[in-house]
This record gives sequence, structure tokens and C-alpha cells, in this order.
Amino acid sequence: MNRFHKTIIFTKVPLKKYFLYPKKFQIYPADLIGMPKSELQEHYPVVLEYIIEEHEVIEPQKDDGLKDLRTLTASTLSKQDEILNLLTLFTNHMFFRYYDLTGNWGMPILKDNAGEEANTWVSKWSMTMFHWPELPEQLKIENFTDIELKYEPVEFIPFMEYYQINPNYDYYRDKEISFPNNIFLGLDSYYNLDNEVKNVLDTAISHTVSAMELRQYKKTLSVISAFTSIETMVNYENRDFKAEKCNECGQLQYKVSKKYRDYLLKYIGDNPNNKKKFNALYGLRSKIVHTGMKFKTENLWTELPQEEKDEEFINQMEVILLSKMSITNWLLINK
Repeated sequence: MNRFHKTIIFTKVPLKKYFLYPKKFQIYPADLIGMPKSELQEHYPVVLEYIIEEHEVIEPQKDDGLKDLRTLTASTLSKQDEILNLLTLFTNHMFFRYYDLTGNWGMPILKDNAGEEANTWVSKWSMTMFHWPELPEQLKIENFTDIELKYEPVEFIPFMEYYQINPNYDYYRDKEISFPNNIFLGLDSYYNLDNEVKNVLDTAISHTVSAMELRQYKKTLSVISAFTSIETMVNYENRDFKAEKCNECGQLQYKVSKKYRDYLLKYIGDNPNNKKKFNALYGLRSKIVHTGMKFKTENLWTELPQEEKDEEFINQMEVILLSKMSITNWLLINK
């Protein structure tokens, strides 16, 4: 028996319309009774409704008296993370929930336009939660909410244009979230995978999501995560590869850079410009991994010329884009 669930997730750019992937999940703007709001918010609440099928229920191996609670928690959070990761993979945006609930010191913003009064505010220990008294009752559902009359569907943009023409990686909050027009085919392919292949894809996707999470504050680690995502897929693509021995030294030749380049040429596009670009990016990867190179723009203060700042930014976003598009195209080609 399918179980319907409803929760609050977040984006960094407003979602003003709805997206429905039939019989699996839907998202739409959160505008619930009693919901706290702020003109200063940088995390925009979104409603996620989803189905957990019987085979997706995760039960603990041992019953310590909290079996039902642990089953509910494991099943719901695992399913939420799967959906959030897929939305982050296929779109140019971060879809996320709060993971670290241990709390932090924070300054409560009591008014959106406080002026000088803000100088009298004091920090308080805060729980990382989005909550209000009426919320629990509003999260109870027995079916998907009928929201077609209240919201329009999100805008679907041709995928090449979506990914390559001024993509909004959560930098423009004055724009709303849109989706690529290939997302349904990609989701269909993902949900048709057998478990063994799905586990590989989940690993690659999780690294891409990490690249998105770290892209503004830990740029070098962001790029490493994106490269790791690509290499996860390269390893799977070459799972039957058998290394040859060098005739001169007798050592095994794994041809790592060639496998990396060939994978991207196959799933991104095979042309001389791409080959040159992929070789250059692999060289960047080698510098980071083997020499400890760090992005200079990661420093809080830097006097780099704007040209070098732009080059680092473009390199970072290109690697993230390649990790996203190569997985997406893999799904579309191998559906």
C-alpha cells in the first residue's frame, strides 16, 4: 500500500509554480496557515508531497522498542533525499532540507525593517527548524493536494538553452525557478533502473549535489566533488575494462585520463573544442588532487585581476555543469 507524505523543503530562488511527477511526487509554493514569513528570507519554503511505495519502506534490523519511529524516519528522510537530489541534478538550483539540527547561535530578526532598533537585539541559541503550532496538522494527507487551480505549472525550457545560456545557479533571486524540458524523460529513466545500477547513479548524483552545496564557500572542494561525480560514472562506464601491460616496463596501463575524456565526449559531445576543453579540465583536476592547488578566489580577500577571478569561476561552473549534464545524458541514452 502506497503511503502519502508531506513536508517542507527549501530553495534559494523562489518557486512560484508547481511541478508534478505523476504517481511519485509534486512540489509547489508553501503558503500554509500560520506559516512564518520574512521579506529578508534567503531560504524559500516549498511543499513537497511524495509517495513511499511498499518496497521502499526501510525497517531497522533490530527492534529496540522504537521500531515504528525508526522505520518512519528512515523511510521518509531517505525518500526526501532521493527527490531533493534528483531535483538538484536536473535543475540549476539547490533543493534541500536542514540536516544539522544540533542548533546554532543566531540573531532573531524581529522586524523586517527594524532600523536602529536592531542594535538592541541579542543572539539566542536557536534550533534549526522551520516550525509553527499549526504545521503538524497541515502535513497530514491521504492523497496529493489538488493544486492545479491555484498554481500554474513551472516553465519548461529547452534543455540545451537551460543549461548553457546564462544558467541561474541560485545567483538571481529576482527570477523564479524553471525546469529543463527533458526532466520527465530523465526521471522516467532513473526510476526504471535496477537497484544495482541505481546505487551507482545515487552515488554520482550525491557528489554532484555536494558540488552545488559547496560551490560558494568551498570552491576547491566543490570542484573535487564534481570531478568525483564524473569519475564515479567513468568507472561504471568502464566496469568491464581490463588494463593492458606496458611492453617496456610491464606495469598495468589504466588510461585514466583517456577514459575520462572518452566518457565526456560520448555523453556531452564529440568535437575538437570539447576534446581540448576536457583535457584542460582534467589537467585542472590533476593539479588540485596531486599538488594541493587551491582556488585563489576561495580566500576571503584577494587582489586577483578580474580576468583570473572570472577564469576560476568559469572553470568551477563548467565542471559542475559537466557532472550534471553527463549524468542526465547517461540516463537519457541508457533509458
